[in-house]
Amino acid sequence: MAQESLSRAELIHRSGIAPEQVDLAIDAGLLIPDRQGLFGQDAVTMLQAAAVIIAAGVSVDDLARLAVRHARNVEEVVDESVDLFLSAMGSQGSEGINLKELVPLVEALVPHVVTLVGEHFRRTLLSRAAARLVEKGQ
Repeated sequence: MAQESLSRAELIHRSGIAPEQVDLAIDAGLLIPDRQGLFGQDAVTMLQAAAVIIAAGVSVDDLARLAVRHARNVEEVVDESVDLFLSAMGSQGSEGINLKELVPLVEALVPHVVTLVGEHFRRTLLSRAAARLVEKGQ
């Protein structure tokens, strides 16, 4: 089932986030519109998550700096992931790629990649945060 597409104005309205902060997330590369300039419902979820982080005391500027750095690193890893997917298809370069076979493979692998990366990030964040708290307590 395809997710609903939202204009920038609808994204702002649904997320409840200030237009300047939405633009900041777009400029940082965290929210990427499709070819028609529309956003998925996941963009609302991401913005609302950022709002919770900001409400917990993280400044917008600090979160934006971290987000830009994260986006750059993710782009590099994603490029390598695409190469892995192409390699799994037995393709070296653009010739010989059967898109009808590649698209379902990528769609099938992406949820697993998201789980793998997300769980690793969660565990690493919790572990390192706990270690820092112990250091500060000493």
